[in-house]
Amino acid sequence: MDPADPQNLHDTADKPVLERIDIATEGNDCDECVRALREPLMKIEGVKEVVADPESENVWVTFDARRTHAPAIHDVILKSGYKAAPIAD
Repeated sequence: MDPADPQNLHDTADKPVLERIDIATEGNDCDECVRALREPLMKIEGVKEVVADPESENVWVTFDARRTHAPAIHDVILKSGYKAAPIAD
């Protein structure tokens, strides 16, 4: 089997395409806030990891881009009562 062959897709078709996004979350500044935000994010299909830092009010979400996308993650953050905005590099 030649890995360079474009017809050889069956080996990677089911593997996740992981992406990680950083999101600034206004109001996510205590441990209870972290729990309130982390739990609904982990329920999104394809989300693999959620790391929230109440000190910096940032959330890092690792997800499978084949199962969900950033707008869905932002929607859950908004529904949790927090404002979400991408972090400018």
